[in-house]
Amino acid sequence: MKINRVLILGIDALEYDLVEEWDLKNLKQEEYGKTILPISKEDGYLYSEPSTLIIWPSFITGFPPKKHGVDTIKKYPLNSIYKLYLNIFSSSGEDHLTPIASQKTFKRRVMDKISHIISQMKLSRPLIKEDIKTSSIFDLPNSIHLHIPVYDEDAFPPYKKKLVDAIENKTYRPIFEMQCMEEFKQRTKEVFEWLERKNEWNLFMQYFFVLDGIQHVFYNNPKKIAKFYILFDEFVGKVREKIDDDTLLLIVSDHGQHKGIHTTHGFYSSNKPLGLKNPKLIDFRWKIEELLGM
Repeated sequence: MKINRVLILGIDALEYDLVEEWDLKNLKQEEYGKTILPISKEDGYLYSEPSTLIIWPSFITGFPPKKHGVDTIKKYPLNSIYKLYLNIFSSSGEDHLTPIASQKTFKRRVMDKISHIISQMKLSRPLIKEDIKTSSIFDLPNSIHLHIPVYDEDAFPPYKKKLVDAIENKTYRPIFEMQCMEEFKQRTKEVFEWLERKNEWNLFMQYFFVLDGIQHVFYNNPKKIAKFYILFDEFVGKVREKIDDDTLLLIVSDHGQHKGIHTTHGFYSSNKPLGLKNPKLIDFRWKIEELLGM
C-alpha cells in the first residue's frame, strides 16, 4: 500500500455506538472500530474517565500520560494542593470537569471559583506544548497541525467558557448551538483550504471540539446530537472526494460520549486497510510513521 500523505481528523467525543446506530457510512470507512485508551493507573492516568487534555497528547506522541508528562488538566507546581483540591471538591477524587452534564450548579460554581483562586495565586496554569516531554507525530517533516489540544494554544474557541451556562440555562442553548455551528464551518473550511495546498504537507491534522460541547449541552436531545453527527458525516464524504488514492484519511476520537458523560473507548476509521483490531490509541503514531516510511 503506497501512502504519500496522511490526513487526520481529530473529532472530540465521536461515539462509536452512535456512528453504528445512525449508520453514518462516510464515518464508517473501509476499516473502523473502537480504540483502547491509555487511562489506567498503570498508564499514569489519575481519573476514571477520559480527559481531552490528557488523551490527545497520548495520541500525537504514541505514549501514555506517565511517559509524555501530561497527566493533569492543569499544571500544578505544588502537587499536594492539586490532590487536596481534587479530594475536597470532586466526587471520588476525579477530574472536576466530569461528568459535566450531571454537576449541580452550586458545586460547579464553588469548584470554578476555587480553581480561579488557585490560578490567580499562580498555583496552577494552563497546559502548554512544553509540558509534553516526548517527541510527537508533528516532528515528521512537512507536518501541519491546527488547534491540537495542549500542543496548540488555540484548540478551544471562546464559546467553551459558556458551556456550563448552556447546560444550566436553557436560554443560552440556542446561542451555544449557533457558536458550535460557526466553529464547525470555520474548521471544515480550513481543511478544504489545506487540501488545495496538498503539496505543502505529508501529514495534516485538524481538531474539532464541537461534538463534545453539543453532547454535553444536549445530552438528553438525541435529535440535536444526530444533526451534528450527520454534518460531520457529510463533511467526511466531501473530504474523501477530494483526496488522492495515496492519501490515508484517518478519523479518530479521544473518547465517546453517552448521556453527557465520556465513555472509556475511542473511535477510529481509515480509508485504507490497516489490519488493526481493537487498536490502542497510542499505536497510531507508530503506524503512521511506518506507512510514511519514517
